[in-house]
Amino acid sequence: MSAPFVRLLLALAVRSLGTRHAAWGAAMLAEQPAAAADGRSLRFALGCLIGAWRMLPRHGEGRRLLAGYALALGLLLPVAAMLVVATLFGFPFVAASDGLGGFLTGSGTHVSLLNAGTRSTGPVLAVLLLALAGCHLPLAWWVLDRNWARVATAMRFGAATITTLALLTACAMLDVTTLLLPVAAVVAELAAVSIFAWWHHAAREDFGTAS
Repeated sequence: MSAPFVRLLLALAVRSLGTRHAAWGAAMLAEQPAAAADGRSLRFALGCLIGAWRMLPRHGEGRRLLAGYALALGLLLPVAAMLVVATLFGFPFVAASDGLGGFLTGSGTHVSLLNAGTRSTGPVLAVLLLALAGCHLPLAWWVLDRNWARVATAMRFGAATITTLALLTACAMLDVTTLLLPVAAVVAELAAVSIFAWWHHAAREDFGTAS
């Protein structure tokens, strides 16, 4: 079990070093068999990872990597989690006496806003919200992987899903303004991902020019 874990730590260390320090990453991988023969492979891998992470803020590629993790872990995944929790408590077809906090914590009373004619839309609204939450998982991965074509596809899917959600909410005679927060979150994500992608492409162009 330790050997795959050591390889994972070394892979993270090499990836964290980026292309500008590829030679150092190659040296780490070359030295690993000797460390394993001495019985210090895990300590060696941890040292490499800590050393690589300490260098991250010192070079542009490292700062972009940190920004990508901040975007994925600080925005995309929390929004996905909030959407899932809110859906479980009936958002947007249930009224919570405690407002947004009631949907995120389950506090207060919850009353369905659907009637006999619109009750069938409830599961569809829930599925749409869960689909919107679900697309954040591959989106976060593709942002970290800098696969911008798939990132664009995921963002288009999210925009189409929330548009469909708004239309169905209106057809069910529900208050569409309750969707303002999810819409604002999607717009903020789009802006943040677009800025991050622009930063990445600008850095690549500068690196190519310098080369």
